[in-house]
Amino acid sequence: MSASEDEIEMYRELFTSFDIDGNGKIDANELDIGLRNAGMNRCRESIIKMIDDVDTDNDHELDFDEFLNLIQSEQLTGLFEGEMTQALEWQQSTVGLQSIYGQCPTPPETEESVKTGLARLQIELEGIKKKKGFNQALQKCPHLIDDDFLLMFLRTEVFHAGRAAQRLVTYWDKRIEIFGEAKAFMRLTLDEALADDSVALSLGYLRPTDQSDSTGRAILFMDFSQEGKADYTSFSLIRTVWYAIHVALEDENAQKEGIVIIVKSSDSLRQCSIKTRKELARNMQGALPFRLGCFQICHPPSFINIVLNIVRLLTPKKLRNRVKKHKGTHEEVIDSLAIYGIPKSAVPDIWGGDLNLEGHSEWLEARRSIENGRY
Repeated sequence: MSASEDEIEMYRELFTSFDIDGNGKIDANELDIGLRNAGMNRCRESIIKMIDDVDTDNDHELDFDEFLNLIQSEQLTGLFEGEMTQALEWQQSTVGLQSIYGQCPTPPETEESVKTGLARLQIELEGIKKKKGFNQALQKCPHLIDDDFLLMFLRTEVFHAGRAAQRLVTYWDKRIEIFGEAKAFMRLTLDEALADDSVALSLGYLRPTDQSDSTGRAILFMDFSQEGKADYTSFSLIRTVWYAIHVALEDENAQKEGIVIIVKSSDSLRQCSIKTRKELARNMQGALPFRLGCFQICHPPSFINIVLNIVRLLTPKKLRNRVKKHKGTHEEVIDSLAIYGIPKSAVPDIWGGDLNLEGHSEWLEARRSIENGRY
């Protein structure tokens, strides 16, 4: 299968992410690590066979051309198709929007169940030895770690205290990495932790719509076409993603039911940044206290399958199977989204919906007023 120059450039960036030691070759250990990071646990013999099937010079490693052959091989495509088939069978066996994304239903909450859950969470936290970031947060910003904050993590893990404790510890490690120690312990507001991110914030890369689907999931809009349109760092862009998600989680229903993200794809393959997508996945998975329902990709471009295949190699299995594509006229896409309980009011106006994308700067100013009044 031939590939365009833009496709080859994307594959080369992907190759670099697998080539851990940077020697221009991918050996069995590096391929194994890359696949495991994407949730593909393959036995050693299977990894070696994948390499040998495309290893034309018999050195038991993959150069870029051999890697390209592997990426385009039927074997790797078969792995993805098998996962998608399983996900589809699950969805067809569910009834109603509550479980259509394959998520466990949230348990009913009472004052007693919340109290018990928080107590169990504290016990689990005490049992985790390596929690430097969390301990720093307890010392520097204890006011941010109140019961309402802890409850978000319990709700994310459906009141499984052990998993909630691990997510909470990971959250603070990631927060310190992303924001730096100077701002990690500030409030996640526009004038505090995000004070230096005005350029990335102005893009509206991920923004809340202030709308919910019919089951209470918060709806956000993600615009990949904004990548590269301003001078910002990867961490600055990731900080804006964290901010948008935290804003959405101010709604208690979103904490319980989760989040759905409507996606506008990049305008071209050349605009796609493998590094940015990889960093986003790494800094969202297992840390932020939210339940991802689905990425709803609207009006996908012709190259979307190429992008999705690459993204699948960079993201865990649970995430890469939560993708829906909606094609057709604006009316057909709006009707398709409605099947998932997404109202027209949450669909951007560029696609015939009611969400005004030009109003992002006004939304930011409204948020600033809310935050300044609150704190």
